[in-house]
Amino acid sequence: MKSLRFRVLILVAGFGLLTAALLAGIMFTSVRGYYLDMTYEKSARFIERVIERHPDLWDIYADNPAGFANRLREFILYSPNTGLYLLDDEGRVLASASEERGFWRDFRVDLASARAALANQSDEPVIASDPDREGRSALVAARPVRRGDQTMGWLYIVARSADLGSHTPELLRSYAVRTAVTVSLMTLALGMLLTVSMIAVLTRPLTDLTRAVEGVKDSGFTAGLSDSIESTCGRNDEVGRLSRTFRETFERLNRETRRVRETDTRRREMVASVSHDLRTPLTALIGLLDTIRLKGDALDPAEQRDYLARATQNAQHLKRLTDALNELSRLDNPEFQTHPEPIAIGELADDVVQRFLSSAREAGLTLALDYPDGMPLAPVDAALIERALANLLDNALRVTPAGGRIDVRVLRDDQGLRLEVSDTGPGVALEDQPRVFDRFYQAARHRDLRGSSGLGLAIVKRVAELHGGSAGLRSRPGEGSTFFIELPQGA
Repeated sequence: MKSLRFRVLILVAGFGLLTAALLAGIMFTSVRGYYLDMTYEKSARFIERVIERHPDLWDIYADNPAGFANRLREFILYSPNTGLYLLDDEGRVLASASEERGFWRDFRVDLASARAALANQSDEPVIASDPDREGRSALVAARPVRRGDQTMGWLYIVARSADLGSHTPELLRSYAVRTAVTVSLMTLALGMLLTVSMIAVLTRPLTDLTRAVEGVKDSGFTAGLSDSIESTCGRNDEVGRLSRTFRETFERLNRETRRVRETDTRRREMVASVSHDLRTPLTALIGLLDTIRLKGDALDPAEQRDYLARATQNAQHLKRLTDALNELSRLDNPEFQTHPEPIAIGELADDVVQRFLSSAREAGLTLALDYPDGMPLAPVDAALIERALANLLDNALRVTPAGGRIDVRVLRDDQGLRLEVSDTGPGVALEDQPRVFDRFYQAARHRDLRGSSGLGLAIVKRVAELHGGSAGLRSRPGEGSTFFIELPQGA
């Protein structure tokens, strides 16, 4: 049962048998419907001819009720299986071409369907009570027997030969039906033979592909692809597409494996950097607190304030570092989702700049904002964009010397939205620019005296990525730097 060939063969055989059964059912239903229509039409015409030839049928019955049954038998002399009855207007059996039944005393034929068919002039077969079989129904035809304009009773005929349960019409044994069944069986046999051949053709390359996949799996995804895969990749069919898809998947898996290894390497480096960055201020903070504890009252107020200020500075640095780590961890969560809403990006930038004005003035810097009037609303996550812009401004304030200038610009064109923060600081060395957005890069190589966490620019890059954009840098050593965030059209 595990063989694909066997399963497909069973599926095709089952489908063929189901199709044959369905075809037989459709043919049986069609023939039965045709036979019922034909029999009903013959029965109806028979009654009409009887009434037409004997307009005084009720008077004949009235003259000799006991002998009327013989008259009915004469009518069906050449159709002995047909039941013919004379009913009164309420459905009681008055006379029958067959033997009298004991239940007729309380029996009533329901004439509602016959009345409805006659009133609607319908040609549809009528199924109603069989007077010879209590509780059974059959194909019937009925016409009223009149005396003048008054309906005295009904001439009622039951075509029992239409009962397919006990009488198989000759039509079902006809040459056309036998030919159709023979053709159906031959078609099924040829279809199964063709299917077996197709399965053999299709499963051979699939078997080779399966062996190649198992070989790659057993090697831990380190082995290369076998020649059988490369040979089937050139096919211009489903097998070829499957082989090419597998090859592309394998290559992507290799790339992802390398990326995971690189990520793991960076993770270990980040853990080492975090440990180093946390250990340095912690060691300094513990040393300062131990000094205050041991010396106690021996320190004069000025020394105590100095020690406390330095301890506070180290504690604040620790807080900034842990907050940045927590923020970056939150943004790196695969389940994290942005909440964009239409905002005036220029006004948002103005709010951020206003928060940094006093710090810029204290540092002797000029801080300016420029954005065009009438900018359309941009669908962005306001909190994240505000955080990223604040990180860029904080970075610019730390590196720009007194008397320098910081410019914030908001630009928009057909490509999308662009936020720029330019400074007149020392710039970034060419060899450092490719890694300036790496995590802990500054903290690891350029220990900032003002307490940078080394994660601010990494957060900027992550915010840009969450919006489908990117972060970048333009800088020449000694000429300042321009950090920017580019967001795609629609942001």
